[in-house]
Amino acid sequence: MGLTISSGILADFKENEPEGYEAYKVIFENINTILVKNGVAPYTEPDTLEGKTLSTGGFSYGFLHHLRRFAAHVWENEFDENWVPTPFSPEEEPQGDAVLEDQYSYLSSHLLTHSDSEGFYIPVELPEVLYDTDKAPVPGAMIGSSYDLLKELKSLTKHLGITLNENDIISNLPELNEKIKNEGDFWIETLVCATLLDAAKFSINNKTAIVFN
Repeated sequence: MGLTISSGILADFKENEPEGYEAYKVIFENINTILVKNGVAPYTEPDTLEGKTLSTGGFSYGFLHHLRRFAAHVWENEFDENWVPTPFSPEEEPQGDAVLEDQYSYLSSHLLTHSDSEGFYIPVELPEVLYDTDKAPVPGAMIGSSYDLLKELKSLTKHLGITLNENDIISNLPELNEKIKNEGDFWIETLVCATLLDAAKFSINNKTAIVFN
């Protein structure tokens, strides 16, 4: 069982899972309570969509840590024009990486400051990652912005060989799929980054939250 990344969950559940629909309506009400508490206008999650909802992912929860470690090293070296990422040893687990731990401590990244297995990114500009409260609980506790997530992911594409067109759509999918299939350098990071890029774009275009579960 792996991480499912979806968007348009309220519309999906309204049609297919009435009990889930009612449960998520309460969650989105709690999200709005948190938004208002932090000076952000309430957000309405649509319960109908013109097209299909998004459901993707399915990879190991641990894959997220590989992308986060990669991001931490990219950001650590962002002012070094000659820096080139070096593949990590397969024996080196992302957890405990000193550079990643340093980036975690800032609590500023929407990619890093998020639950591995559940939680939300909403299509709203936020002043920072927001946290739930006892009175307004939200699965995963942390609420990120799809806009900030997209911005952070775009900062990684150059170093992963991901090409985006003017609409931030991946334009070299066959090349990336071959890299992932052959488990080339940074194939896990590429897979997760590409998946999240698609989710962020879908979220922003359709005004639907990204949901981890």
